[in-house]
Amino acid sequence: MTKPEPQDAAINDAARSLIEWWSDAGVEPVAPPPSARVKSASAPERRDTRAPGAPEKLSAPRPQRVAAPSASRTSGGEEDAPRDARRLAAAASTIAELKTAVEGFEGCTLKATAQNTVFARGSMKSGVMIIGEAPGFDEDRQGLPFVGRSGQLLDRMFASIGLDREDIYVTNMLFWRPPKNRDPSQSDLAACMAFVERHIALAQPRILVLAGKTSAQAILNSSEGIMRMRGKWGAYTPAAGDESQAQTIPALPIFHPAFLLRKPDFKRQTWRDLLSLRKRLEEG
Repeated sequence: MTKPEPQDAAINDAARSLIEWWSDAGVEPVAPPPSARVKSASAPERRDTRAPGAPEKLSAPRPQRVAAPSASRTSGGEEDAPRDARRLAAAASTIAELKTAVEGFEGCTLKATAQNTVFARGSMKSGVMIIGEAPGFDEDRQGLPFVGRSGQLLDRMFASIGLDREDIYVTNMLFWRPPKNRDPSQSDLAACMAFVERHIALAQPRILVLAGKTSAQAILNSSEGIMRMRGKWGAYTPAAGDESQAQTIPALPIFHPAFLLRKPDFKRQTWRDLLSLRKRLEEG
């Protein structure tokens, strides 16, 4: 009977961790999270007791709309964000300049609720650029992509085919953590897309690895789910008007490592995908 005392902290910690895994994975959960039983105690706040344990919970609509200050600050300018992003991105002639442009960009409402801008880590030594979905809790704290449990798994995955974490270049579709780790919205992606496209142009990767549904769909302009896309080589076509890239870039969608932490049975398919990547690298 003493559980109600620390209940809020326990619920917040458990929910944050569980939602982060599912949000980063790019797929919908197939079963209620373990914390659903505990969360039922807070049902008076959220009358729909099914929502906390259901996939819809990832959207966390009510908590998100608490972020009204950022909405009012950018109200009327959200449609201008993609245009402003394109202008700033086009003006960047180096990755360092692009990073500065992203850090100074105010057109994405996510920035108002995030602790840090999460840009990139690693190097282009191997020619492999990995694009994930969005920063999670640990990434937001440290200001670097893929530094939590999923990042550690990502490092092990690529080490298994001979690629050290310092040899690969890692970034995300979004540069700021969505509140409560909700799924990226279309406006989030629209605000960041020009920066991502310019990032690819400046990094000049030999191969793109797209970790998760969000990046795979956005980069390959597809509506297919990650279950269908993973392991199938596609081609990224540079943005119109970008003269720094004349050719398409091979792109390989894979499961997000956070998904593999929850669904280890899918590691076998991912291993095949990694072998396919290694073969492509060896072929030059």
